Amino acid sequence: MFASSSAPPRKPEGGITVPALALISAVFVVGIEQMVRWKFGAIGILGLLLLTIGIKAKSPTVSSIGAFLLAVLVARPAL
Repeated sequence: MFASSSAPPRKPEGGITVPALALISAVFVVGIEQMVRWKFGAIGILGLLLLTIGIKAKSPTVSSIGAFLLAVLVARPAL
């Protein structure tokens, strides 16, 4: 009465690649944050935070302030 379908079984979406990519990106972000904290201290973290918030909020003023802080910290040894 009921014919069995010959369609292959459906795989769940995402599979293992989505959690792996999320883990890799999280490790990368934490690594960058720790490097900035180690090299530039609290002001570096503030600059990175402002830059990230400005990009996510699409606010050029906030992201520019964060980028400026990071640029000053990077260029300080040359001054």
